[in-house]
Amino acid sequence: MKSRRKTSRILLTACAAFALAAAPAADAQAASGRLDYDATDGTHNVIANPPDGVCIDLPKTAVGVDNQTDTQVTLYTGKGQTARCTGAKEVVPRNTGITWGNYRPNSMWFGPGAP
Repeated sequence: MKSRRKTSRILLTACAAFALAAAPAADAQAASGRLDYDATDGTHNVIANPPDGVCIDLPKTAVGVDNQTDTQVTLYTGKGQTARCTGAKEVVPRNTGITWGNYRPNSMWFGPGAP
């Protein structure tokens, strides 16, 4: 009986190892291109090849963006670890620029599935 259990465990371990080795590696996705934006302090800023599917803070609050990536970007007014990708949001399609009056985005999400 012990040898059967041991054989079963070895076989199960071998199958699990094979499944892990055969599974495709998860590649990190990035939007191709750049997001140009003008900040409230008057500076022009560029973010090149930003990551897809991750919420990140803009280094500076924006007043306008030019999304020259291959995917949409969703911009949010919230910022910081507990507030990023919250608040009022605006979707900017790929290859589109937009300037706002009172709206001031502070965080962003590239690609589909934005919160």
